[in-house]
Amino acid sequence: MESDELRTILQKAEFSPYEADAYVMLLEIGPSSASELATASTVPQARIYDVLRSLEDEGYVTLYDQDTLTAHPVDPSDALSSLRSTVSRFENAITAIEDRYNAPDEIESEVSVVRRFRTVFDHARTVISDAENHLQLAATYTQVERLCSMLRAAYERDVRIHLSLFVPPDETPPAPAELQGLCHEVRQRTLSGPFLLLADRQQACYSTRGRQANEYGVLVDDYATAYVFHWYFLTRLREVYEIVYDARSSDAPFTFVEITDCVRGIEPALDAGATIRGHVIGTSRVDGRRVSLSGEFVAVEYTGARDETPATLLELAAKATVVFETNDTQYTVGGPGAATEDIAADRINIEELSEPMDIRPS
Repeated sequence: MESDELRTILQKAEFSPYEADAYVMLLEIGPSSASELATASTVPQARIYDVLRSLEDEGYVTLYDQDTLTAHPVDPSDALSSLRSTVSRFENAITAIEDRYNAPDEIESEVSVVRRFRTVFDHARTVISDAENHLQLAATYTQVERLCSMLRAAYERDVRIHLSLFVPPDETPPAPAELQGLCHEVRQRTLSGPFLLLADRQQACYSTRGRQANEYGVLVDDYATAYVFHWYFLTRLREVYEIVYDARSSDAPFTFVEITDCVRGIEPALDAGATIRGHVIGTSRVDGRRVSLSGEFVAVEYTGARDETPATLLELAAKATVVFETNDTQYTVGGPGAATEDIAADRINIEELSEPMDIRPS
């Protein structure tokens, strides 16, 4: 088999293009320093360390910190056994999920602490594939590349994807064309942080990242616990960074999956006297039924005094409510897990604005 064909097959097995190239080259030339491998392959010098560490996480190479970082390929009988066992692990996970779902009197919340980043990342793949409405991801671009096929499939299912992307100062961020069809919003960070994935405000995959001895991860399938990670994502990984890619149009219709984004988006339009019509999709807190309501957005409510300046995220931390009117009935609308509102909304669609305005979050 030619090297190019092998690289192509590895990419279909969830290797990123750089990972496939570096791994094939390492197999061909043997143990090499990171610098030598970057020279022999197409991997840029600025990316080679991140790529090699990703391959080490997957069990394909072993890294040694000598005078320089040196990579050794792992015996394929060991490396590929891990790959072969992936299918079995997922089948076992499906059985465990079904058993937990059908078991009576089980505690609904589930939080697991794991020791390895690889465990968290493998679980993240499943979580992305099962997502129905909203994904929030904080990751490096190498990690995003490894999740690319699942993210694109989620995008095609109309799952809203918000990405907080860590790009080191000495690296070039991905071009907009590389992000198209992958996510709806990207905010770029130059400060590193943990790997974090949240799905539908119910599941979270969190892991510290690095070679330190205290590496660990947390897997969550519980709304109350995931809520803590959700606000960590909003305040530490999203709010303070500029948007560098936005797939959403500046004209209606708009779709919000964050109640805080919706309140801050429509408040200036309401204050300007605009009429705003649209759809609310979610769950009635009265009887638990799924609802889809059409009508008019008439007001917003949140903690703190109203003034001429837009609401801050801090003011929306305790309460963020939209007042929605349909057929002469008013409903209060909150986000997923709303505690006091009439409707816990998964999606809020703004379909008509009497005055053209860009109400996307900034």
